[in-house]
Amino acid sequence: MCLPILFLILFGCYEFARANMMRHAVEAAAYEGARTGITPGATVGDVEQSARFVLGTVGVRNVDIDVTPDPIGLRSPTVNVQVRLRMRDNTTIPLLFNQRTQLSGACELNRETGF
Repeated sequence: MCLPILFLILFGCYEFARANMMRHAVEAAAYEGARTGITPGATVGDVEQSARFVLGTVGVRNVDIDVTPDPIGLRSPTVNVQVRLRMRDNTTIPLLFNQRTQLSGACELNRETGF
């Protein structure tokens, strides 16, 4: 009788710990993408690749990455990266917990100027 309750608690703890890990990964991906984007000669593709690499380390799938400005020009003063994912697409136990949760992270950094 107690075993189903114990499993529910264990699975719930696992899902919420994974959600916390993905929340931090989304913020780190936005930062790393912005860091890539502020370097001279960086492209939107470079920014997305950098952010996806960080997210890939924790197994995140189906993520939306928005980079502003698009394209990154020489006169762009800042680079803004927004990363969004739905927990529904990234949960290990489908539709048990966090099914409507959406995680997002954003970072805006000033561009580096070439000498």
